[in-house]
Amino acid sequence: MRTQVPKFRRLLAWLLMAFVVLAAAIQLSGHGYFWRALSATYLQGHTTAHIDDADHFAQRTIAAGPAQPWAVDARWNQKPLNPALLAYLKQHGTAAFVVAHQGALVHEQYFAPYDQSSRTNSFSMAKTITTLQVGMAVQQGLISSFDAPLTEQLPEYASDSWGRQATVAQLSAMKSGHDWTENYYLPLNVTTELYYGRDAQSRVLRQGFERAPGSAYEYSSGSTQLLGVFLKRALAAKEPGLTISAHLSRSLWQPLGMQRDAIYTLDRPEAEGGMERTYCCIFATARDYAKLGQLLLQDGQWQGKSLIDKSFIERIRKPDLTHFYGHSLWMDWQYKHPFYFMQGHQGQYVIVVPSKQLVVVRVGQFRNKTDKGPNGVTAAEVYQFVDQAVALVE
Repeated sequence: MRTQVPKFRRLLAWLLMAFVVLAAAIQLSGHGYFWRALSATYLQGHTTAHIDDADHFAQRTIAAGPAQPWAVDARWNQKPLNPALLAYLKQHGTAAFVVAHQGALVHEQYFAPYDQSSRTNSFSMAKTITTLQVGMAVQQGLISSFDAPLTEQLPEYASDSWGRQATVAQLSAMKSGHDWTENYYLPLNVTTELYYGRDAQSRVLRQGFERAPGSAYEYSSGSTQLLGVFLKRALAAKEPGLTISAHLSRSLWQPLGMQRDAIYTLDRPEAEGGMERTYCCIFATARDYAKLGQLLLQDGQWQGKSLIDKSFIERIRKPDLTHFYGHSLWMDWQYKHPFYFMQGHQGQYVIVVPSKQLVVVRVGQFRNKTDKGPNGVTAAEVYQFVDQAVALVE
């Protein structure tokens, strides 16, 4: 036994030394964000980013104004969910499942520990919100056109032959040709760095263009963060000090009468010039997410006023280079109940079914990534949610 103790100590010392060398190598290689990622995921019992991770990041408030309560339908919660779907929702860590019909809530269900006031991460549903903000900024005269060249605000690409050709709309449609590799699980990659790093603007601007703009679809968080950089600069150029969060508050959150302030998480503290992570990270309630769906359903109209031009809404929900994606909106117009939707990592959805005047919201911890629906791309669970919502009102 005595001879084993020194051996154990030597092994422990070697392991410690190896860890120190590895840590130094990671830090010196520019991948210091790995430690932030590790502490926010695996050390919290998660394998990837999760819907309750706001406290791991600096924040900026998206202020709500006077609340405009949802109308509640007389049928509210009178018809239960299909038992199989209810079991599925519970199995996948659902936080909320909300259905609105003709502008009134018909079903609203929360799963402990979440309730009506809980704010959860939008993940990539924020991409749709960023596109809506850009559309409104065009209306407000803050951006010249949805088809404006990127170089209007991003002179960094003036010497890039493809970058000079790329437009704002192409970023939104995921066809700009901006060089990016989307991966949510590799610890050392550009998407992980964008999420856990401390300079989102620099990260996306370091990426050039790998193909001719407009030539191919490639889903990319980098594209929407680059769109956010464009928006940030356009806002500041017209109104110094105007942040993306403040613009979102005055343009959508307050006019829609959201029930709670939302949170936009930043890449670093405000005092250090922190920027909103426009491709991923707004934290809001299920009811407030549903209002965004209702605005889309109403072609940008709200309480008799046009918040967003109908022509813009019509454009972004039309298929572009693919049959399943427009401009920051997913869709299946061939389904028996045609629909389009906002989508986020791990199954965050705001689904609009125009023919039935339905808005469906599901937010939660997990999703089934394997099973696909009739179009071969959209998760099968989305079709289940659509069918369930239709069944509630028919």
